[in-house]
Amino acid sequence: MRLKKFSVTNYKVFSKKFSIEFSEESIVILTGKNNTGKSTFLEAINQFYLPTTAKTKVPVECYSAQDETKVIELIAEFFSKDNDTIIIKKKYANDNGKYFDSEDKEIKKGHHLKEKLDEILENSPYYITPYMSTDEIDKQVQEIYSQIITAELIKLEKDAPDESQVKKEYIELKKSIPKLITQLKSKTDQSLKTVSYNVSKNLQGLFSNDELKLSVLGGESSGFSISDIVKSTSSSVVIGNKQFEGMPLSTQGTGIQRMSLIYIIQNMIEHGLMGNNEDKMLLIDEPEAFLHPEAVRALSRSLYSIGNKMPLFISTHSPVLIDLSESHTSIQVFRIGSNEAIELFQSSNEVFEEDDIENMKILNYVDSYINEFFFAGEIIIVEGDTEYIALKHYIKEKDLNIHIIRARGKSTICSLMKILNQFKTPYYILHDVDNHSKYELKTLRAQLTNCKKIFTLKGPDTKVFASISNFEYAIGIGEISSKKKTETIYEIMNSSLKVDVKRKIDLLFDYIFFKHELSKLESGFIEISVANIYDELFAPFNIEAAATSEE
Repeated sequence: MRLKKFSVTNYKVFSKKFSIEFSEESIVILTGKNNTGKSTFLEAINQFYLPTTAKTKVPVECYSAQDETKVIELIAEFFSKDNDTIIIKKKYANDNGKYFDSEDKEIKKGHHLKEKLDEILENSPYYITPYMSTDEIDKQVQEIYSQIITAELIKLEKDAPDESQVKKEYIELKKSIPKLITQLKSKTDQSLKTVSYNVSKNLQGLFSNDELKLSVLGGESSGFSISDIVKSTSSSVVIGNKQFEGMPLSTQGTGIQRMSLIYIIQNMIEHGLMGNNEDKMLLIDEPEAFLHPEAVRALSRSLYSIGNKMPLFISTHSPVLIDLSESHTSIQVFRIGSNEAIELFQSSNEVFEEDDIENMKILNYVDSYINEFFFAGEIIIVEGDTEYIALKHYIKEKDLNIHIIRARGKSTICSLMKILNQFKTPYYILHDVDNHSKYELKTLRAQLTNCKKIFTLKGPDTKVFASISNFEYAIGIGEISSKKKTETIYEIMNSSLKVDVKRKIDLLFDYIFFKHELSKLESGFIEISVANIYDELFAPFNIEAAATSEE
């Protein structure tokens, strides 16, 4: 059964009910600022599956405000195979936890959901945290190994041909063990009868009661079960290098330990060793922790590979892990806030064309932090390097939480807009009109088409601004070679030279981000409120007349 929705109340930072509803996507990514509850939410999902024994009583630190008079409530909704929704509640009331149905009736033996609950709990997730001890990592490896052995034994009992040599040996072993135990028991049982008789006599004399009889009974055995075999197996992970061979994984750094565990899961999935249960979850809290940048990129590829095979839930601060070019059919991204989880993105294959995906791949190579927009308060897409550097300086001076995406071309702006249109937050566009006499009519016609496409793609909360004819001309520095753009704009923003230019830049961005404080936009820039504005900007070039004459 697949997790559909999870709610948590009175657990650590979640003093009020906090819920996330998941789509059928394989990869769920939780983002947000520190201390908003990303890690706690994953921990709560894992807590739901923990056994309700005395050893698993949650510590006082898990109760909201450390108040044990409150009741921790974890509610999980599952899709069943017959498309029904099953709701299970787990409550902690200063105890070791109990399970209830949607009507708050405790699920005990005889309850109609008991069998379903047992099935759910047997499918507990793999849970990986940044601070796992080596014992916890070894335990995870042992659990994975045990599940593989279990799957193979079930396959052997049910699916293997009766005439196969392995199955014959297995059946013979199951028969021979009860015989051996019976032989051993015969002598032991006789001894137990003698013990029982002697103890009974002692008790009769001690309590003056000839009716007292005590019997020490030997247990019966039907051989062995799959769980017996699994319990008798053990696994370990060793690692070596040129200097040392067969060192325990526990002797390695934290980054290697966690990456090894993730790679083990990935490769076992790819080789079909994890069984056929597609609903087994993998929960990873901050998988990028303790890894160098190249390892984080490799980790991203590995996680997407895992996410194609099993439900994967990640909490992260790393934009590198949100690779929109990797798979447009498997990602659901949430920003965790103090009161709610906002769905930022849910991938849809229908929105993107092949060129869009290619543009995103190129951007990921050029700018590894392209996906920081998932973590920002406000978002703006700019077309070129000059405005990017100017805006970076402006944001630093004003101490603003604004993320800039440098698109490096209008076609990429369009690809990015298709992604951002799925957000629940507004964004801005600043692009060049490129209506300059230096271009041929064919190029001008293409630029007009590109500009109109940008406006066509804008969402209801999108603001589009344009530089005439480009950002350099709009701020008054004219034609600048590509090699000189970075140096020129850096000097303008960081020196006392060209104060008027810097003032014009500041006023532009003031208008974009704080429009209510100003009455009009600086000359050289224009807000595109209707598509016809582009026609007016290109009108001096008589593009339509030129196109007619060419025909």
